[in-house]
Amino acid sequence: MSRTAVLAGLSLLLAACTSTPPVEATYYRLQLKGNLKYLDADHCTTTLALNPGSTYADGACQLWTLVDVGGGYARVQLKSSGEYLDAPGCASPVVVGARSTVQDGACQEWRLVPDTDGWSRLQLKSTGQYLDAAQCAGPIGLDTASAYLNGACQLWKLVPVSPG
Repeated sequence: MSRTAVLAGLSLLLAACTSTPPVEATYYRLQLKGNLKYLDADHCTTTLALNPGSTYADGACQLWTLVDVGGGYARVQLKSSGEYLDAPGCASPVVVGARSTVQDGACQEWRLVPDTDGWSRLQLKSTGQYLDAAQCAGPIGLDTASAYLNGACQLWKLVPVSPG
């Protein structure tokens, strides 16, 4: 092996050892203002519900991360399966689903629309509708506006979860 090849290999090895480690995703629980329960993929399935807490799969059925897609929108990804908050066909009910290309992915792209005191609405890109828990109980779907409990069934808070 030539000296040049050895030096090139050593340079690559050193670069790999000194590179910045990957950034871990920040996970959140999505808390509904109307009842202070959390958005939950029931037993880590595709069905969404509201739950005060979960130990199933070490709580991973309630852990979400935001995956930036640009333009102020993100996909909301479930930790346990890697799937996304999804409005199939851009309509209700909202479920957990595999990555979708329907309307160029806009049925899975959400933005936070700030309200007051740290609460926000989650707005779907394709329709402009908001993530809604009907009468703050379920099912989880989409709606343009909600007057029930002064709109608290559409107000969500990102509650950071400590890694580990």
